[in-house]
Amino acid sequence: MTLHGISARIGIPILLLVLAEMVTLALYMAEETAAEQRVRLEQLASADASFLRQTGMQPSPGIANNLRTVSGVEVYFRRGDTILAPDDLEPETAASIARVPADGKAHVDLGFDLVAVPLGGRDVLVLRHPRSLDYLNQRTVVVLAALLLLAVLIGWITVRGLVGPLQSLAHHLPAIESAEPLDMPEAKRPDEIGEVARSFLRTRQVLHDEREQRARMEKLAVLGRMTASFAHEVQNPVAAIKLHAQLLRGTDAAETAATIEDEITRIEELVQSWMFLSRPEPPALGDWKLRDLLSRVVESQRRQLEHARVTVDFACSDDLRVACDGKRIRHVFSNLLDNAAHAMPGGGVVRIEAREHDGQVTVAVIDSGSGFSSEALARFAEFFFSEKEGGMGIGLGVASEIVRSHGGSMQASNGSPRGARVEVILPVTGPRALETTKELPS
Repeated sequence: MTLHGISARIGIPILLLVLAEMVTLALYMAEETAAEQRVRLEQLASADASFLRQTGMQPSPGIANNLRTVSGVEVYFRRGDTILAPDDLEPETAASIARVPADGKAHVDLGFDLVAVPLGGRDVLVLRHPRSLDYLNQRTVVVLAALLLLAVLIGWITVRGLVGPLQSLAHHLPAIESAEPLDMPEAKRPDEIGEVARSFLRTRQVLHDEREQRARMEKLAVLGRMTASFAHEVQNPVAAIKLHAQLLRGTDAAETAATIEDEITRIEELVQSWMFLSRPEPPALGDWKLRDLLSRVVESQRRQLEHARVTVDFACSDDLRVACDGKRIRHVFSNLLDNAAHAMPGGGVVRIEAREHDGQVTVAVIDSGSGFSSEALARFAEFFFSEKEGGMGIGLGVASEIVRSHGGSMQASNGSPRGARVEVILPVTGPRALETTKELPS
């Protein structure tokens, strides 16, 4: 404990206060003991005087010595100005005996208690006893020592109860920038220290959230520049392929041309969705029939799903509608369906469930693959993170940003006993009031 620390600044004043109280208690006990001693001396003097009167004994040095032996206090007789005492009586003692008034009350003189009682005539009985320090007996010292130890123990507990949590807070301060979970028992306290601990945790969380937001924005900025360059390079070849596919209409390759046009449309929608990151415009909301929207996504990927031996099972009512940007939301579910198919290399079933509750539509895409790893769940939809071979870690990030722009959210979890589940939650009315009502284009 250093003298400039809180322990010393609190502990030393408490210790001094306890010592001051103990000194005050000792002085009080001393005064009480002295008062009791004076009363006993007065009672003894009165009893001796009564005894002398009843027996008719005449005052003399011999009688004084006998009474002294019996009572254990100094006994003297005074006759007028003469003191009946041995010749070797010290002058100061003789003067003290001579000047004490004969009123039967105890008086203090030269560190002694003296009581003078008149016997009759000119004779006076004087009792003299040194002031005692009996209040410092062993019992009193033990009690005071126990009180001191108790006070020191209480003071130590009090100081540690304050300093300990502060030291713990100081120990955790370097972890304010860490993203690791932090166990701080002080935050459960209902007092001011608990409030400081909770404020620290809130500040830490805000700092962590701001850092994540800044990192996400930096990644979005990089991705925006990438997508702008990518779109510029892709537009010309996509337009040329689309033109040649249209020229094949009406020929024997018309079915192939239709397939090419569908795939070119998917590429164009993908490019437009990526361009959303470089130019994050508000979604163009329309009132879409959800089942038709999802059916269009499944149909656009029918050939790939058949090749992967993946079937899609719907659980979506026909009257369920949602306010959204159809083109962008189709890209979201196209990405989720593609990820689900990749998660089942040997084939399987993808189930799409949709339900409405409390003004929100929740669409769950559920596969029967191996599910997410713990790291993938923790970093779900994080840009540039992917555990898929050859994956860039962009698709889910773009999908999450699109859903976020609609005022919704995406959640990921693992099924039981296996498989992955991704939920897209969208408000029924969208992030703002509908301006137009649209039907799904053919």
